[in-house]
Amino acid sequence: MAKLRRDPEFVAREKSRAQEQALNVARFEALAAPILQDLDAIGVTPSSLDRLAHEYAPLSADVVAVLMNWIPRTTDRYLQESLIRPLGATGVSFNGKALIEAFENTGSEGLRWAISNTIAEARPTGVTDWLIGVVQDPAYGNARQMLCLAVARLASEQTANDVLISIFDQLPGHVALALAESGGRRELKLLREMRTKYKGWIRKEIDKAVRAIAKRLGPNILEVTDSVS
Repeated sequence: MAKLRRDPEFVAREKSRAQEQALNVARFEALAAPILQDLDAIGVTPSSLDRLAHEYAPLSADVVAVLMNWIPRTTDRYLQESLIRPLGATGVSFNGKALIEAFENTGSEGLRWAISNTIAEARPTGVTDWLIGVVQDPAYGNARQMLCLAVARLASEQTANDVLISIFDQLPGHVALALAESGGRRELKLLREMRTKYKGWIRKEIDKAVRAIAKRLGPNILEVTDSVS
């Protein structure tokens, strides 16, 4: 590092990078300012927009209303994510139409993943039919990962399990995560059969799902094999 700091080109690059970062921070703060003002008007004063969920969870209906009002009013990917992520810590029900629109209108897989995670955690209304279609569409790639869990939590058990089984080969680890919450005897049998096809974290998720389903089904289910106990 001492040698690099004597290199004029390295110093210039670092200076440029620091200036760009400072501009990005200033730009984000300017975009967030009117949102923080709206929150302040309802008596909510987080130290920053990114700290909202940490400092005010579970979010009230008034806070959710402010966030949902602002989501369609910006096209900035980072600001939208800062509005959407806190909704996973809400304590009230809300309609998820704005989340669907944000998901469909962005090309950012990162933002789509954040939206999927929020849907799984917050369980908004009015999104179930949409997410069943999207989670089965390979064109959305890894952005569908947390939608698997959302399907398990929002769709009927039969529908959820049918959909999740149909995409098992596409998203095995996340499907296993979801089946841990919605799976029954059929899904337990499938998971036991599939575990030998995978290694690493995916097999661990399958094993956890097997244990969760077996525990939920109770003493009448066949004992979980020693290899996943």
